[in-house]
Amino acid sequence: MQKQLIITIGRSFGSGGREIGERLSESLGIGFYDRNLIDMSAKKSGLERSLVGNADEKLIGRFLELAPNIDLIQENTNEKIYRAQAEVIRSIVKRGESCVIVGRGADYVLRNRNEVLKVFIYAPFERRVETVMERYGFREEEAQKVIRHMDKTRRNYYEYFTDRNWDQKEGKDLLLDSSEFGIQGCVTLIQMAAKIKLERDWDV
Repeated sequence: MQKQLIITIGRSFGSGGREIGERLSESLGIGFYDRNLIDMSAKKSGLERSLVGNADEKLIGRFLELAPNIDLIQENTNEKIYRAQAEVIRSIVKRGESCVIVGRGADYVLRNRNEVLKVFIYAPFERRVETVMERYGFREEEAQKVIRHMDKTRRNYYEYFTDRNWDQKEGKDLLLDSSEFGIQGCVTLIQMAAKIKLERDWDV
């Protein structure tokens, strides 16, 4: 019987983490969960999809229109959303599906499961600025502002609901600098780590 494999990917904004996750799922032939978890969580929580999506991470296309004092953490709503997302993530694992899950604090939700490979993708700020400028057509100052905002948003969300640091080594199995290895290089390295993870005898 083939072993179940779950790969969770946390990422700093502009590091290519989502693309790495997509390529990884395609290469391994397993499921991919990212924004589709929003729809699943909205259904689970009974909240409007737009509310769930905005509470999770602000849409980039609207970022420059947002007031600078917007507070992401709206306690009651976000706690309900987080619980719904955690339940959806656990249900995916319980039904035996192998998959890649990007963001959503999945590494923490699944922290006690041996079949989970927990990855964090990062890159130097300057390289991420270049990537965001190219991807979204932003000026340099806009790209810098977006990156700082999104990193803060992800950090706030993650650290509010866990007892761990978002971008530190605690709770992670593998941290990769995508500027050093490239997108495909990161995919290859994660696949190698996943193979080792699957071959490990957890009963020893």
